[in-house]
Amino acid sequence: MKIWLILQTILFESASLYLLGDSQLGWLGWLGYASSHGAAAGTFTLLCWLALPMRYKKPVLASMAFIFVIAFSMPIIGMLGLATVFILALYLPKEQSQSLWKRSEVLELPQHPEQLEQGQYGAAALKDILLFNPSDERRQIAVNACRFLPERVAIPLLKLALTDKADDVRLLAYAAIEKIEFAINQKIDALKQQQSTQRASQHFQIAELYWELCYLGLADGPLRTHYLEQAKKYLLQAQQIAPAARSELQLGKVLLELQDYQGAYQYLEQARRSGLLMKQVAPYLAEAAFAQGDYRHAALLVSHLPTERGEALNELREYWRREAY
Repeated sequence: MKIWLILQTILFESASLYLLGDSQLGWLGWLGYASSHGAAAGTFTLLCWLALPMRYKKPVLASMAFIFVIAFSMPIIGMLGLATVFILALYLPKEQSQSLWKRSEVLELPQHPEQLEQGQYGAAALKDILLFNPSDERRQIAVNACRFLPERVAIPLLKLALTDKADDVRLLAYAAIEKIEFAINQKIDALKQQQSTQRASQHFQIAELYWELCYLGLADGPLRTHYLEQAKKYLLQAQQIAPAARSELQLGKVLLELQDYQGAYQYLEQARRSGLLMKQVAPYLAEAAFAQGDYRHAALLVSHLPTERGEALNELREYWRREAY
């Protein structure tokens, strides 16, 4: 079929050139020329479209119209140019590389926090090094780099390093964790030694530091329970001196961790009545309601969660909305 289209194109275009060579060309001659040249452009368009790779054939009308316009508007030159382009593209394609992968240099872990922030090493990369890198030295450098991450992100990685087979890696991770815990306990001791022991803000700060020890995962088991009890104690003292919504919210969160769900619900409700927005207390109220088996109320509370795009709690809110209704 392609050979037949080539012969037709040559025949129609030759006829159009013959008519165009007549010096006494009238309107019938011009009409014959346009018809013959149009037929040549049409057969050439179909020929080129058949030769195109499948991904360039669609949309059909657009691809065929593009070829036809060039072939019809530039007699001879348009067809020869397109034919040359197609021949070069189809039979002389760009040489493909046979290499499926390329070796890259081994990048060193940064030693300073400003380098860590600008590099590609995040928590996931450091975790991968701690788990799978066979070099003890490189795992030590990864532990050292963890010190420049936010403490909430660094603590799980440092705990992971505590299970390393190399003594140096374990000792370095333990020292980093000990340093964070020591700094927080030092702040607690400094606040306790201050003279103004009747200030609500001071009690609240001490409770916040005890809460941080638990929030960061620095304490487990009975020690964690002790820290939570201490946080509860100082928050209650702060409430006695000067009741505040922030103390009530924090006390509700501490009681949730102590599994005193009824007490947590009461303080969280009190924090809401004291002026906090519903979306600030709704997640904790929903947790307390769920723990007490009040699932319908938990669903209602979850509906108050923020609905911004990308919010992590959106899926939870939508699930409970469907379950409730």
